[in-house]
Amino acid sequence: MSGLHTSKGESVHLRRLTATLGVLALSVGSLTACTSGPIVVIPSISHTAGPAYVVGIPAVPDGSNPLEGALLAHVYAAALDAAGAKATIAAEDPKDPTLLDKLGTGAVDLVPGYSSSFLDVLAPHAQVTATSQVLDALKSALPAGVSMLDPAKAQDNDALVVTTVTAQKYNLKTIADLAKVCDKLAFGGSEDFRTKEHGLATLGSDYNCVPKTYEELPNTSEELLLALLRDKVQVADIHSSSPAIEDNALVVLTDTKQVFQAQSIVPLVSAKNLPADIASVINKVTAALTNEELINLNRLADGSNNASLDQAAHAWLVLMGLLKATS
Repeated sequence: MSGLHTSKGESVHLRRLTATLGVLALSVGSLTACTSGPIVVIPSISHTAGPAYVVGIPAVPDGSNPLEGALLAHVYAAALDAAGAKATIAAEDPKDPTLLDKLGTGAVDLVPGYSSSFLDVLAPHAQVTATSQVLDALKSALPAGVSMLDPAKAQDNDALVVTTVTAQKYNLKTIADLAKVCDKLAFGGSEDFRTKEHGLATLGSDYNCVPKTYEELPNTSEELLLALLRDKVQVADIHSSSPAIEDNALVVLTDTKQVFQAQSIVPLVSAKNLPADIASVINKVTAALTNEELINLNRLADGSNNASLDQAAHAWLVLMGLLKATS
């Protein structure tokens, strides 16, 4: 893409990434003529009768891949189906974006959502940002009837990123480094990043980093990424689960003061309706969700792969060795 300059090593890295993308795309394509077989790692559940388990789609953090919540819901629903349980998917609810109310009533059985998003609803004044702090605070704040299963290693955090050219020009490795030249650079991100508590204002108060200008750019059609690569902005808030970071050799500046809240992927469940073997299936899937694999899941659903959410979810489960694809 225009505006991107890479070294020889980075070019090799990008070629490897392109090859990986080809393998992922082929995996998605092969699944269009396949049906899911038995779980490879996860044992089948002991009971299959009864109503379907409802997996809710959480609203994603602002600036994330808009499809990520739906992708996660499809992954867990596909795993439950393959293990012998029926599963259906409940759509996002603008009035209840975390679906915590529906979890409490049992209208939804599982929501693979985001730790800080949950916590912001349950304890909006909690002053925590680190992963363990957020998870501990969330577990303590859960209402009766809602339980937290094993959290994933995967996170979807705000991340300030720059191109390799900008990183080399200003010797940038951390946000503290960025603060020294902040007033010379244009930032790009969402409207929410400008106004939210752990966003642009926090950069000013904690890092003394106030940008020269700030451009509000949506993340739905790569407007923000293109602005960064074309040097219309020099710093962008691109979430850590975006394949764009690795695919374009972008540099993530280390948040040494941890001003950005951790957004761990964490399944919350309705305690009323969840047998132990269903919880075991969910935990097995969650254990496979690392940062790298969340990025790969988002990559599988990229428009260039022409995969539906269901196909992308099945392809990811196959690639993780959790699900067989049988022709």
